[in-house]
Amino acid sequence: MKTALITYHAAHNNGSFLQAFATQKAIERLGHECDIIDFSTPRQRYLYDVYKKVSGPKDIAKNLYAFLHHRLIQQRYDDFVSLQHTALNLTPKSYDAVEQLEELNGAYDVFVSGSDQIWNMDAWDYSDAYALSFVHGGRKISYASSMGGHILDKRGDQALADHYARLLADYQHISVRESSAREYLQPLVHQHVEQVLDPTLLLDEDVYDSITAGKLVQEPYIFYYAIDSIELNDSAAKAVQAFARSKGLPVYVMFTGNKSYGLRKYGFHLLEAAAPNHYLSLIRNAAYVLSASFHGTAFSIKFKKQFYVVRGKHDGKVNMDDRMSSLLRLCGLDARQLIEGETWEDGPIDYGSVGGRLDGEIERSMAYLDNALGE
Repeated sequence: MKTALITYHAAHNNGSFLQAFATQKAIERLGHECDIIDFSTPRQRYLYDVYKKVSGPKDIAKNLYAFLHHRLIQQRYDDFVSLQHTALNLTPKSYDAVEQLEELNGAYDVFVSGSDQIWNMDAWDYSDAYALSFVHGGRKISYASSMGGHILDKRGDQALADHYARLLADYQHISVRESSAREYLQPLVHQHVEQVLDPTLLLDEDVYDSITAGKLVQEPYIFYYAIDSIELNDSAAKAVQAFARSKGLPVYVMFTGNKSYGLRKYGFHLLEAAAPNHYLSLIRNAAYVLSASFHGTAFSIKFKKQFYVVRGKHDGKVNMDDRMSSLLRLCGLDARQLIEGETWEDGPIDYGSVGGRLDGEIERSMAYLDNALGE
């Protein structure tokens, strides 16, 4: 069966790339051909282009900065693009508009909306294409699509609810990644909304060997993964500092955007490496992983690392993003959280217990995908 997958594969974001890789591999392991539709919006392309199309003074400044740091910025760009074209099976053509995707009707047996936050309409690079708006009459399914960590806060927005309901009305099967997305969507659609595992957790650990870089740090270390400025605040950084002092280990971070340089003032070592192969290596070889991202948490579990989710505070309120909370609950690891001023659960994680919880969910999620694709 020929399957077309649409997801955030082209974002220069480690989790986005790796969930696309994992979804494609999972579909192929079920015996189906799978192409990832090489679609990205102009706004997404603008974000990652080395040199920006000039529409104002800010673009001129960005291009000057890129010129002054060309070798490093170009290398990061090339690292991502190279992996996209060697590790993923992409459609022969690339697309940047919904109208262009119309030509794919009839070329595939099934269209799949993949994982990641592709159904988060607050994302500045969102497009209805990720809800398969261009597919007319073909079979549509979703696998672990995410709506962001705070979708339940939007339940009073009727126009938003109506838009989701229209887009998803003709899906044959709908599955989401978080319990909050299921709770939000179920009253809006006639189909059953299934909650399934993130695709990165479906694969055996060794599947990622071919896209993992060699060891990048030669000493024992703590890897703190914070996406750009999302957790760049004193609260999160001080929690990481306190943990590092208790373990007597240095903290290494990787580049996720220019605001990453701000982490140096906390004494953290910033690595200029930024691509998914470097990311996997840093998680795999760390003594501890401190993660402020969903996929940092997912891969810590996949690689059986000793880890904590770092919860930053904003205006004194702890950020309890449901994307990570949902995964921690599933694995019985609710206590593996690091918050400034609060004690943390010390001692090793019992991965025998975690594996017992996950194995059944992996089997159930793969069965859902198999049934949805093959029906």
